[in-house]
Amino acid sequence: MGRFARIVAHHPYVILVAVTVFSTTCLVIPLTTKKLPNFSDPQLGFEARGTVIAQRLTAWNNLLEATRPSGNLLVNPIEQHTPVASNEIFNHIKPFPISKYVNHSKMNKDTDEWHTLNDLEFDEEEGWDHHGHQHLASDGFFCTIPSPQYSRVVFGSSDGSDLFSLDAIHAMCQIEHNMMKLPGVVNICETISPGECCQPWSLGNYIALLHNRTSCFHVTEEDVNMTKTLLKQCSHYYYNLQLSPDCEEKFCQQVPTQCTLHNAVYHILDYLVDIDFLPENKSTGNNSLKNTLMMLPIAQSVATLQYYRLLDVDFLCYGNVKITAMEFGLKITLFNECLIEDTWLIGAGGMFILLSMWLYTSSLFVTLMTVIAIIFSLGISYFMYTLLFELNFFPFMNLLASIVAVGIGADDAFIFCKVWQCAKTEKDNGTLVKLVHDTLKHATLSMFVTTLTTAAAFYASYVSSITAIGTATLANFAIMVTWLPASVVVSERWNCPFQWMTWDNTLRPVRNVTNRVRVSLDRCLVLSVTRLRYMWLVILGSLAMASTVVIFYHPRLKLPDTKNFQLFDSSHLFEQYDMVYKDMFWFERLQKGGSDTSMNTKLPLRFVWGILPMDDGNYLDPSSRGTLVYDSSFDMAAPESQKWLLKFCHRLRNQPFYQPVLGPLLPNCFMESFSSWMQRRCIDPIDNLNRTPCCETYNAPYKREVFQYCIVLAIADLYETPAEYFMPGVAGPKFCRDSHPPRICALVVEYDSNHPFSMSYKDIDRFYKQVEMWTKKQMSKAPEGMQHGWFISDLEFYDLQHTLSQDTLVAIGVSMGISLVVLLLVTLNILISLYAILTITCVIFVTVAILVLLNWKLNVLESIAISVAIGLAVDFSLHYSVHYRICPEGDDREYAVSYAISRMGGPTAMAALTTAAAGAFMLPSSILAYMQIGIFLVVVMAVSWVYSTFFLGALLCIGGPQHGFGQFSYPTFNKCCSGDMVGGPAIGSHGIDHVDKTVYTNVLSESTLSTSSTVCQIHPSASESHELEALTTRQYSNYNKRLKRSGSFCIAQTCNNQMTRKVSLPADQSPSATSATTVVLNDDLDVELRHGIHDITYVPLMRH
Repeated sequence: MGRFARIVAHHPYVILVAVTVFSTTCLVIPLTTKKLPNFSDPQLGFEARGTVIAQRLTAWNNLLEATRPSGNLLVNPIEQHTPVASNEIFNHIKPFPISKYVNHSKMNKDTDEWHTLNDLEFDEEEGWDHHGHQHLASDGFFCTIPSPQYSRVVFGSSDGSDLFSLDAIHAMCQIEHNMMKLPGVVNICETISPGECCQPWSLGNYIALLHNRTSCFHVTEEDVNMTKTLLKQCSHYYYNLQLSPDCEEKFCQQVPTQCTLHNAVYHILDYLVDIDFLPENKSTGNNSLKNTLMMLPIAQSVATLQYYRLLDVDFLCYGNVKITAMEFGLKITLFNECLIEDTWLIGAGGMFILLSMWLYTSSLFVTLMTVIAIIFSLGISYFMYTLLFELNFFPFMNLLASIVAVGIGADDAFIFCKVWQCAKTEKDNGTLVKLVHDTLKHATLSMFVTTLTTAAAFYASYVSSITAIGTATLANFAIMVTWLPASVVVSERWNCPFQWMTWDNTLRPVRNVTNRVRVSLDRCLVLSVTRLRYMWLVILGSLAMASTVVIFYHPRLKLPDTKNFQLFDSSHLFEQYDMVYKDMFWFERLQKGGSDTSMNTKLPLRFVWGILPMDDGNYLDPSSRGTLVYDSSFDMAAPESQKWLLKFCHRLRNQPFYQPVLGPLLPNCFMESFSSWMQRRCIDPIDNLNRTPCCETYNAPYKREVFQYCIVLAIADLYETPAEYFMPGVAGPKFCRDSHPPRICALVVEYDSNHPFSMSYKDIDRFYKQVEMWTKKQMSKAPEGMQHGWFISDLEFYDLQHTLSQDTLVAIGVSMGISLVVLLLVTLNILISLYAILTITCVIFVTVAILVLLNWKLNVLESIAISVAIGLAVDFSLHYSVHYRICPEGDDREYAVSYAISRMGGPTAMAALTTAAAGAFMLPSSILAYMQIGIFLVVVMAVSWVYSTFFLGALLCIGGPQHGFGQFSYPTFNKCCSGDMVGGPAIGSHGIDHVDKTVYTNVLSESTLSTSSTVCQIHPSASESHELEALTTRQYSNYNKRLKRSGSFCIAQTCNNQMTRKVSLPADQSPSATSATTVVLNDDLDVELRHGIHDITYVPLMRH
């Protein structure tokens, strides 16, 4: 530390230049050699990796990829080994008269097919010109049928009234008219003819179609009532699946003709009205339409962005009808734009932090240098992330680390400046080297602990299996202990030579008032903690206990219940559609297939053999999925394996979770189909083909040679089965492409379960555990070649829920453990550490309870936030704990608490204020992640500071350790420090004091102690005089004695109660005074103030 202090004091410019070059290089290299972070898919990485289910899912997806035409596995080996001649294929294809439309003048003998296609010229007379043709469907009203690929909006009523009324129909028709008349809409809509868009698919337009009206404005009350009656009469056929979207073209039996007219009834029930209108169980419905959908003749694409921006609030409502949600396919595109646009909010928060630091440090130079240090730390972190650790995936959640880094940098600056201010007033800090040494010695510990605990909270999240976690925050500490001290030294050296930058005459009254207010607030804070300690303990303790009820009982912290990753605020129209209205329409439910009440298939039961459930990819890169790992012990051709598989399929169909399915299941359990296929006659009675050995001669289980030969022919026959009986799927044997003869390398058995897909964690957890337990039991009895089979289903979301619920607790435990270890190592007091951990626990409970009341759910961001909250909460408690322990009057609890709060109340309050402000400035953002980060920072900073100051202060004031109770020490280290302090060679021999005896005597000059600059100086106020005396007191006498509180770090105390008191008085009271006289009072002892300086002399002050 001594050598580094001399380097900082003597060569600050060298350090600044070196750090600038290094940091700039670290920032430029990744920006020029690596691609910038891409947040086009913010949900990328929000998945579990490394868990049992995650590894199975990865292996399953790799298996599906391997069965593609270009993969390493074949589902029908005959396709590769017996190719069909190409001329036989082309003989069955009717030649297209392409020469009729070819410009032969551009062709020659060497022209290939691609050139021929490029030279096609279409004759307008042949009907290729559509400009004079109207693109209308058979109904003559719409251009085509509705489709999920079109943009759509949802209508609702502001007063809850029925939308199936004439007034509501006309209101929706007016909104439709306004939306379709916006400028530029013709360029993106589907058109009937040039300049005329197709009709939107809306309830009013279908009523107009059914009653031969030219527009929805012309429908009458009678038309509306008749249409509603028609829907009531025909809804039964829709729910019974008798009504299809093409009943008008294809006759649907038992369906009345009026229900199939223009297929209007089907389209209205399937696309336009919500599921609560005319429900299947009519007894539960009130026949009132609350939500209806309108499809625009505009395809979902990025091209609709400008159109979306033109939608004014006036277009979204008319009367009591308004647009409540919309889907334009723009969510990701708009998110990327807002991600950049809302960066000004981060900049505004940074400006507030800069202003706060300027007011606190009274130095614009140091403030700007601190901001530069934060930027450098982010650059170094990005360099380490991309090049050193070679992490190609930059998750969206790393933005949280960037914002937290700003708060950490400001916190470090406050601590360093506070220690510097107080160290300047120490009696024996006569040289700049000594001042730098003492400041670094004490500030570095606090800065390191602050950074370590926060970084530990981030790195504790690494135990989670969620990919989207990873950051580097320790670079901030390296910059702050090099760049910031050098900047402060440069500020002292400048000594304000630029008088045109001095604003002292203007700001001095403001600063004087600010100092008085700060002193008054410090006094009130100390009195409120010490006098009202029982009140704070009861109130804050009760609040913490009430928080446990909120978290664990009601409304409790819940797991996510939707797969959709929310990008914007809940009130955003895009989010409203995904979160609220998407499941209210049947076509969305049928398309998604993920609802309990949908008419889709159940959760599949898939059992895989031959592939090990392993994920050998990079877990920190979502695009790295590894490769297939084959099971070398898998042997399907063994007779015992064949016999066991037949029994396995039979037992599976007898389980309570199995769903019987009508119709043939040819590939689901191929051994059953194969056994039936092998029962055919050996001699074909028609063509007299000899099928031996693949015939009734052999019975299951089959010999290895017979099985390997016949299974290839059986699969070939299976894939020649008509599509009405066989649809190729994922079930069945998979053959290695490079094996001759073909060999089964993998096997899939698939059936349907009777359990529907659900977002409920408990329901899926019960299903998974039931099937998994049965599977393990079966595999334990399987032959050697079939023992490594495993079960998988559509469990991606369940695995994410399970990982969040389990790993979040583990990350919290790791963070708490690291915090406890850090507290013990720094304070060396068990009782203080336990009090601090209790305070941190209360902070976590109260913070999470507030977030739960704000409707937060335990998703990826929330999981990280809870872990990081521990690192942010421990900082304030740690500062108070350390200063309580090192208080010189440690036998008095109240005095020790007052000492700790008076010393650290200001820096911790400023750190909490700046970090919370950085979050508060992000609240106006339209991006949910920014808003949640902002809310989290505001809540955790406020709660952490309140509990650390009042709750921990009350605990220490009531039951804090006294007389060295529970205190440990570092004997060797303490001895070393004692030698360093009492005159040993640790400092003096290295020349810390002996250099610059006169060069830097201005450290205690009036220019330093005054408030003559607001640009380049850091000035202690009168209230801060000797605030770090207990930290850096070097009281020397003929002998020294240990402190009453054992184990203190490098602290010595004299047994003589007399202490040296120096008073610096100006030698001249005029404004031009340039010197001061140091007076040593008569009752003071003559002690050594510095090593190597045995006389107390008058030291002239350096001129301004």
